[in-house]
Amino acid sequence: MATRRWLLAGGLGWLAGCTAARQRTGLNVHLLKNSLPPVWLRRFQRRHTLHIRSHDQLPDLYQQLSRSHPPDVVGLGLAWVSEARAQQRLSPLPTPLRWSELPAAWRAITQSHGQVDWLPYRWGTTVLAYRRDLLPWQPRDWSDLWRPELRQRVSTVANFRELLGITCKSLGLSINPPLPWPAQELQERLAALHRQVRLYSDQYYIQPLILGDVWVAVGWSSDLIPVSRRYPQITVVTPTSGSAIWADGWVVPAGQPISQAVRDWLHFAWEQEQVEALTTQGIAFSPLAQPLGAHEFWLPMDAPTRQAYQSLQQWWLAQPLAARRYDQYTDHWPTRLL
Repeated sequence: MATRRWLLAGGLGWLAGCTAARQRTGLNVHLLKNSLPPVWLRRFQRRHTLHIRSHDQLPDLYQQLSRSHPPDVVGLGLAWVSEARAQQRLSPLPTPLRWSELPAAWRAITQSHGQVDWLPYRWGTTVLAYRRDLLPWQPRDWSDLWRPELRQRVSTVANFRELLGITCKSLGLSINPPLPWPAQELQERLAALHRQVRLYSDQYYIQPLILGDVWVAVGWSSDLIPVSRRYPQITVVTPTSGSAIWADGWVVPAGQPISQAVRDWLHFAWEQEQVEALTTQGIAFSPLAQPLGAHEFWLPMDAPTRQAYQSLQQWWLAQPLAARRYDQYTDHWPTRLL
C-alpha cells in the first residue's frame, strides 16, 4: 500500500530502474503508486512517449531530487516541499495555465520567493474510518474519539503533529494554534486520547480495523477511501470541524531542463477533462475543483512555536506504552512517533 508515512527505504533495485529510465527517450516521471487515474496515463501517451516509475513511499520520491541523473518530473508530497526548497532541490516552473483560477490559499504554497516551483494536482485530508457493523453510532467529529466506548478501539497513524492537530480541533482550536498554547489542557486531552488507542502505526493502522480489533481508524483519505471500497462494512467520515490537508504536486529537479513534454505534463493535470477524471475516481480532489472549507494547511513553525511543539512532543514521548501484542499486524513494534 502506498502511504504517506515517513519511513526511509533503500536498495539498489530502484537505482538500476532510474538509470534505465534515463537511457530511454521520452518523458520520465516518478510518482507515488496509484496516485493517478489510469485514464490520465493513456491520454497523455497520445501526446508524448511516457515512462512512469511508481514508488511505494513518499520519501523515496524525495530522494530522486538528489540523484546525479534525476527524472524529468517528480511527484512530491507537500510535507517535503519546504525541505526541498531549503536544500535548493527544485527548478522554477513556468506559470501554469488556469493559474488565475487557482484559489489564493493554493497559490501561496506553490511559490517560493514569488516563483512557482511546486504544482499541486491532488489533495485530501486526515479522516476517520469506522466499522459500521460493530459501532452502533456514526462518528461525526474528532471529539468522538474520546467517547468511553472507544477505549482501546482506535488505531491511528504514528504522527505526533497529526495527533496534536486532532486534539486541537477537538478543543475548538486551529491545527496551527497561536501562542500561548493551553499546554495543561492539551496534555490532559492527549493523555486521554492515548488511553483510547490500541495501535500507532503508519504502515499497519488499517489492519486492526479490517480484522475488527478496533472500531475506528484515523488516517489519510488516500489510504482509507480505497479500503472502504473493498470492505463495505468500513465507512469513511470527514470530520465536520475540518482536518489537516495532504497534497501531492509536480516538481522538476534542480538543473533539469523544462522541455515541451515537461510543460505539457505540468499543464495536463489542470485540464478540465483530467480534473473531472480525478473527481470521478473519488480518492482525492483537484485544487481547481473542490473548496478547502474548514480544512487547513500545516503552517511553518517559527522558533517560539517550534519550541512549544517540541516541549509537548517530548512530554508525549515519555508517556508509557501499555504491554500489548502487535504481532498479528507486524513482527516488530513500529515507530510510534516520527
